[in-house]
Amino acid sequence: MKRTEADWLGLTIRSESDQPHEWLPIGWTIRNRVLTGRYGNFYEAVVLSRKQFSYFNQFAALVGDHEALFEAALKGYAGDMVGWAENNLDKATACARELMAAPRWHAPFGTDVMHYYSPISMVPKNAKPPWLRQAKLLLIPSGIDPQRFVFAAGVP
Repeated sequence: MKRTEADWLGLTIRSESDQPHEWLPIGWTIRNRVLTGRYGNFYEAVVLSRKQFSYFNQFAALVGDHEALFEAALKGYAGDMVGWAENNLDKATACARELMAAPRWHAPFGTDVMHYYSPISMVPKNAKPPWLRQAKLLLIPSGIDPQRFVFAAGVP
């Protein structure tokens, strides 16, 4: 089964956060990457860009077979949780479809926001990614806990 761009974006935003209110800024960051072409011209390409989305890094051996990679990522994330795909991925994919169709002015920030990180998810905890030193501006969209996500503009 060929996955859609919304499938890739949906799985990615869901793998990045289990909090639906955080999906939009994460999704817009990924959409900005697609719009600029900096990491690829399609969501699938952006998601699979080397070392960009930590969850997908573990499936690097499958990078030549994107369908197998998607299935492994889905299975790996869902584990044995009954109803995970129906209750979570479907919602994230619906969010992805809406975001992909939304006019640019709906974005919570400008097109130069193409990076984010989660301070509580860093190893070691609260470490900072190397690219952060080059960011021109750090942003925390309304309603986002700054310990969970920090967004950055102007990273070269």
